[in-house]
Amino acid sequence: SQFQHGRVRKEYLAIVRGHPEPATGTVRTLIGRSSSNRKKMSAQPARGRRAVTHYETVQKYEAFSLVRLRIETGRTHQIRVHMAHIGHPVVGDRQYGRTRRDALPLPVERQMLHAARIAFEHPRTCEMLEFEAPLPADLRQLLRALAGRSDLLYNELT
Repeated sequence: SQFQHGRVRKEYLAIVRGHPEPATGTVRTLIGRSSSNRKKMSAQPARGRRAVTHYETVQKYEAFSLVRLRIETGRTHQIRVHMAHIGHPVVGDRQYGRTRRDALPLPVERQMLHAARIAFEHPRTCEMLEFEAPLPADLRQLLRALAGRSDLLYNELT
């Protein structure tokens, strides 16, 4: 019920290509099946279901950015579609982003997207519960390589 009514707070971290402008913003579109590829979703102005993603640039690197994302809705591939829609696809996303590997200091085997935090109300006690997941090693390693140092701001992100 909380998912259906948008009361679950979901926060993600992603490494994206480029630097979103503005650095903080909201993407509001309709998301539905792509008319040209049934396996893909698309931000479509004429049809689809409402989708809202809030983003905030946490750190800029030469050709990439680390962004924090909070979704109000939970559409299929929502973050990936929205970031590609604004011209900043998630690194490693072969479906919605470019497969270019140039400028990356390390090989990337997956999407650099991480479900960092979820919060919801306990159904019986009504206590607010929050759970965090630490950054996976490969994402942490790429951030360090992008920063050109090994100390990063890891503790600030987890």
